[in-house]
Amino acid sequence: MENHSTNTKITSSELANLWMQYVNDSLARCVFRHFLYHIEDKSVQEVVQYALEIAEGHLVKCEQFLTKEGYPKPMGFTDQDVTVEAPRLFTDTFIIVYVQIMAVHGMTRYAGALGNILDEEQRKYFRHVLIETMELYDKATTVLLDKGIISKPPTFNNHQKVEYLTKQNFLTGWFGRRRPISAVEVSGTFLNLQKTMVKIVLELGFGQVAQSKKVQKYMERGRQLCRKHFEILSLMLNEDNLHIPRTFETEVTDSTLSPFSDKLMLFHVATLLSSAVGYYGEALALSQRRDLGVSYSTMIADIEVIAEDGMNLLIDNGWMEQPPLATDHEGLARN
Repeated sequence: MENHSTNTKITSSELANLWMQYVNDSLARCVFRHFLYHIEDKSVQEVVQYALEIAEGHLVKCEQFLTKEGYPKPMGFTDQDVTVEAPRLFTDTFIIVYVQIMAVHGMTRYAGALGNILDEEQRKYFRHVLIETMELYDKATTVLLDKGIISKPPTFNNHQKVEYLTKQNFLTGWFGRRRPISAVEVSGTFLNLQKTMVKIVLELGFGQVAQSKKVQKYMERGRQLCRKHFEILSLMLNEDNLHIPRTFETEVTDSTLSPFSDKLMLFHVATLLSSAVGYYGEALALSQRRDLGVSYSTMIADIEVIAEDGMNLLIDNGWMEQPPLATDHEGLARN
């Protein structure tokens, strides 16, 4: 009988998880190092220090896994992509908001990674990574609550009762009287509002300090699109007199000296825009009112275009690192 527990080659999914984590955590290491240089609030500093430590630990472990399998580690982002001593670009208030939302991205990514890992050692590692990221989310959320920074999702103050749907107009969204938005729909909308706001602030700050005119224009284009989406998502809640999250554009400083390379800033925003497709898609799947579904479908189409344009700009500048590819047998046959 074949022994599947030893001497098994790493799968493409496992390779992808390690490769992407290395690139993303190398970016996080640059960002958190700069943040720590300027943070004044001790409670925010402790959270960001923890975030930096776990990112650095991930880099070491990913390199070990890749080296063991005979794969090179990605270049990712290095000390060349950050000027730690550059003037601060964001206040402590936005920094802790940013960390919490990045933890949400991490929890989503690592939970997904666990679903396609077979190797026992990697399963154990990514379980640990997920627990670390959950702890980071808890630490950031505690600070946000203690300081009154975070906007809690809306509450429903009406009387609720258990009942089943009897009419298909529950799905109606255009004609006649629309039903109020459901708690399930509010959940997805509110999270996407919070994530969109973080992108708006990053695009505002990065556009202010980017050296390349093309990167500046991309950041402004992204900010305008995210602003549009923020308004669409806000309307979903405002129509039922529900509040939206706090905004944070005022937490960008007046610095014009960039702490990060254009490569890092462009990659960061382009990948966040790309990830929005998944979060919009999940909210779309849970939206049972047709008009909400159409709004999410439209926003997905919008965000896919600008995310692709960001990737093309990275490629044009020679900044997009190629992920591991399958063997090109046809190409080999032609050589």
